Amino acid sequence: MKKTIHKSVSGLLALGFIGSIMPTAIAAESDSPLDTVYVIASKNSNNEDALPGGLVNENAKLGILGKQSLMDIPYSEMSMTEKMLKKFDDPTQPLANVLLNNPSIRTSTTSPMYTDFSMRGINMNGNHMMLNGVPSLFYQFNGPITHYIDRIDITSGPNAAVNGVSMSNNGTNSGATPAPGTINIVTKRATDKPKVSYTQTFSGRSNLGEFIDIGRRFGNNNEWGVRVMGEYMTGELSLKGAEKNEKNIFLNLDRHGKTSFTNLFIGHFDLRVNEGQRWFTYGGNGTELPSAPDSNIPYDYKGTTKWMHGWMYTFNHEKQINKDVSWFTNIGHSLRSGNKYNSSSALSFDEKGNFLSSNVANAQNESGLNTYFQTGIRGNFETGAVKHQASIAIDRSWAKYWNDSNNGTRGTIGGNIYTGTIYSPNFAIPALRYAKLSWNEINTGVTIADSLSYGKWDVLLAASHKHENFQNKLRTGQDIKNDDWLPTFGVTYKPNNDIAIYASQTESLSRGAVVVNGSRIYDNAGDTLAPSTSKQREIGIKYNFENIFTTLAYFDIDTESLIDKELDNGLYHRVADGRDNYKGWEWTVNGQPADKWTVTGGLLYMNGKREKTNGGTADGKFINGAAKWSGVIGATYAPNEQWNIISRLNWVGEAFIDNSKSPTGATRIPSYAVLDLGVDYSTVISDVPVTFKAMVYNVTNRDYWIGRGSSTTFGLSMPRTFMLSATVEI
Repeated sequence: MKKTIHKSVSGLLALGFIGSIMPTAIAAESDSPLDTVYVIASKNSNNEDALPGGLVNENAKLGILGKQSLMDIPYSEMSMTEKMLKKFDDPTQPLANVLLNNPSIRTSTTSPMYTDFSMRGINMNGNHMMLNGVPSLFYQFNGPITHYIDRIDITSGPNAAVNGVSMSNNGTNSGATPAPGTINIVTKRATDKPKVSYTQTFSGRSNLGEFIDIGRRFGNNNEWGVRVMGEYMTGELSLKGAEKNEKNIFLNLDRHGKTSFTNLFIGHFDLRVNEGQRWFTYGGNGTELPSAPDSNIPYDYKGTTKWMHGWMYTFNHEKQINKDVSWFTNIGHSLRSGNKYNSSSALSFDEKGNFLSSNVANAQNESGLNTYFQTGIRGNFETGAVKHQASIAIDRSWAKYWNDSNNGTRGTIGGNIYTGTIYSPNFAIPALRYAKLSWNEINTGVTIADSLSYGKWDVLLAASHKHENFQNKLRTGQDIKNDDWLPTFGVTYKPNNDIAIYASQTESLSRGAVVVNGSRIYDNAGDTLAPSTSKQREIGIKYNFENIFTTLAYFDIDTESLIDKELDNGLYHRVADGRDNYKGWEWTVNGQPADKWTVTGGLLYMNGKREKTNGGTADGKFINGAAKWSGVIGATYAPNEQWNIISRLNWVGEAFIDNSKSPTGATRIPSYAVLDLGVDYSTVISDVPVTFKAMVYNVTNRDYWIGRGSSTTFGLSMPRTFMLSATVEI
């Protein structure tokens, strides 16, 4: 691995030690004998840090400690580059279409209505992603948009305490289960080379997309940079009747001073998806799901739609106080509103594929507001022979959520998964209600972290102290107040520059969710569940072998188990019962195994079981939707500088879901494999660089069910999708 130019300066107090920060030298440059310039960030895209092949970076963000080498981070980490996105992305699909190149991640749905995926068996979505280090700016429906992404730092390991208190609270299941990892989206900045590009895409049946990307640097020494990125997309997807209409504009403004770096990212988004229902539940008697239907069949009524619009911004600033100490601030805000009309969140069917009378149409109106502030200091100091990179930060987050749903009449939706839905004469689309405040939340806390180096050993000590105030506006007397310490520990031993052996552990806590009706109707809808704790442990080895970087990790995740108890009246009762435990092995590999070949991917083995359930009745039982085996391998072959041949094979093993009607108490979701193939070609036409790309997703047009981690809900594949694009660099 090439040498890291510098590590982010950090500053503070080591755990258990509060005192003055003692400076020690870091990398610096001089424009002249009189002016000192502190190197705190790169002006250019982070692709300059890419490993051989260019699909992943050798550095990633370690929370409040800043940029670190992958060899120094004591858990599994992958930093996907813009090149990875360009090779494998389908702009009509959720970002999970690219994230699944990381073996810890499995997609949970192909529906363009949602961003769901699972990480090491635990379901996640856009809510659990950060933007430029700021949490909670995305949502389940509208996640990050690939055309403004420079890199994606994916941490599938125990790192809760290094990111601040709000990230430790940003759990799955609407906040009820702490997330198993973090995903940080870093936006594009202007590079030293001026950029003007225009991309046009054609996908599905008639979907057309247009993208602009304009970047310039100006001022003394190119200290100022501006980059404008926009999208306009409209038209029908490969699924008949499903449409994706998206328009957005984003601006990234940055300044590199002699002793400071400032970045502002701001933009407006508007996303509407018409039809595209792709979630189901099973109410039949079988021990295996009926065979997957033709994925070209739509399951929507005319008027099915989901719409969200709003705006967001992030502001990041870092000031070098001296050559050893820096001050940083991260601020973010998002405001969104929208509505949806659909046939339940998930359509339920029996062993013959017939839709059940419990299915209802739904109308939902919702809005959300999130604001975040973090500030802290980083610095280097020494205590004897031990070198410290340390940081302390305080943060505060504000969140509010408005919502109201209106369900239609049961028994008006019929039909079959093999022929499509049928609506009775008295079927009516429910009226949209005015959204009301459901809950608000304020989190305040302090995070401290210290990365200690002594010879071949590195030790990470970190902890967050969180004060949480959650108010349920739907129920009185169900507010939550917490005051907790959340520790993280990691140790790394590097016998040489190419091998790192590590172990780490973290604890995290997430507020309990407010129970809401969706595909199931709950008798305790509106109630707040109790806060949930989680522990994660990981040991592993990282190895850099010439042009290949690989990680082998063993992980153990313990979280609270949430189940739905079926009642006699057709309702459900959501309750915590015992613990979910995920143990397994994860292997990742990235790089160039041979000249002209680049690979990315790996394998995941995960044994998910329930423990400590009420009366021990479900101890040792599987976790819903969590397959034991999965793997992904992506490869590009470049016969010359102009051509790239792209391929990816994604495989997920069988999974099971609870089913009281089944003779065994469980229903099997079969395994599946999906092949994607494509090619891109770069040339020059009349002195203008042009890149053409053609991709086929789901080449064999495979129809398959998709398990959803820790849930009885499952998805259905999208049909074969063709995508053509052309990018002109002016």
